[in-house]
Amino acid sequence: MVDFSKLLSKPLDEISKPKPLPVGTYTGLISAYEYKESNSEKKTPYVRFTIKITGATDDIEPSDLDGVELTKKQLRKDFYLTEDAQYRVKEFLESAGISTSGRSLGETIPDAVNLAVLVGVTQRSGGGDGTEIFNDVNTLSGA
Repeated sequence: MVDFSKLLSKPLDEISKPKPLPVGTYTGLISAYEYKESNSEKKTPYVRFTIKITGATDDIEPSDLDGVELTKKQLRKDFYLTEDAQYRVKEFLESAGISTSGRSLGETIPDAVNLAVLVGVTQRSGGGDGTEIFNDVNTLSGA
């Protein structure tokens, strides 16, 4: 049960917007997956992998990470499961060392949980006025 009294007693002076991850490559672990459908009229099926960030690689300046708590960062990567896009999830699974020969997507996707991965992170602006910065996973491969 949520302790609302604790949440609501936090002084506003202690609340700040989390800093986005700088663009670059990170190490991470696949913590979960789920099957979903897009919200559009098409209802396109996809698999979403949830990724916990565990560290940064050499292409990121340590000073760029000041004020960023990597262990609190969690990202996601979606792979569409349409006929023309299924190869992308297959390539990801194979890059992570998962044997796909003679196996189905449903048999191999669960094997990705707890895998070490390399995560290529980009930034995009958004929000109502375009001033919010969001992180996106550009690339995902086995570490």
